[in-house]
Amino acid sequence: MKTILVPVDFSTISDNAIDYAGELVQLMKSKLILMHVYHVPVATAEVPVIMPAWDEIEKDCMSALEKIKQSIHRKYNSTLEIECICRMGFVIDEIIDQYTDEKNIDLVIMGMEKGGYLSEMIMGSNATELIKRADFPVLIINEQVKFKDIKKIVLACDYEKIVDKSILNPLKEFVKLFKSHVYVLNVINKIEIESTISKSTEDIGIDNRLEGIEHSFHFVENEDTITGINEFVTGINADMIVIIPHKHQFLDRILNESNTKRMAFHTSIPLLALIDNK
Repeated sequence: MKTILVPVDFSTISDNAIDYAGELVQLMKSKLILMHVYHVPVATAEVPVIMPAWDEIEKDCMSALEKIKQSIHRKYNSTLEIECICRMGFVIDEIIDQYTDEKNIDLVIMGMEKGGYLSEMIMGSNATELIKRADFPVLIINEQVKFKDIKKIVLACDYEKIVDKSILNPLKEFVKLFKSHVYVLNVINKIEIESTISKSTEDIGIDNRLEGIEHSFHFVENEDTITGINEFVTGINADMIVIIPHKHQFLDRILNESNTKRMAFHTSIPLLALIDNK
């Protein structure tokens, strides 16, 4: 991955995502882009209020980003290539526009508050919205996540969905970097289990997509997708969860499950979304 972008809002959540990105870009020798998106305040009071000029807001934001840049250089490596970008608008739109304009962003690392990945509590959050709209890989870092070697990766996907080989490239880079093992997991219900297991991985095609990667296939019977993933992740003490929302069907399946206050993905490990829009 040559270029990694981190949205920055100067919160402890984005600070943690920046720390994670700092460790990663140092290992991968990647370029890091720190991007802050701001809104111009709108005066709503009847009493006249002096509003700051746009250029003043941008100047203050760039100054804050430069301080973060200097902190990363001191903490990790003074030779790291870091670019600071400040834009006015809405954060998801600007991230997508930046990718569309530049077309050289390989990964977006985004922080998220504690409470769980893709849970009902954070539906509509920037993290979830970015996964739903992005045409690029997104790595979600919960504020509790700290950087460590990624040895066990759970790839949660539907076996019958044959994915384009290139979609797995970011996953393969993590595997190469950390010498990871990939646990390909399919959570299925009781009715599906016999027909699914009877299919060979060669017929499905994903085995060929993972050629050269140390991997194994696993089935979990559970009526609730998230619960099934969580139980498997806990059982093997996984270091990362990877999903491939094929036309967003897998993501919608998770978001639309009706269990009240259902379990969410583990907050202690990163979540990587590899986007398949085909």
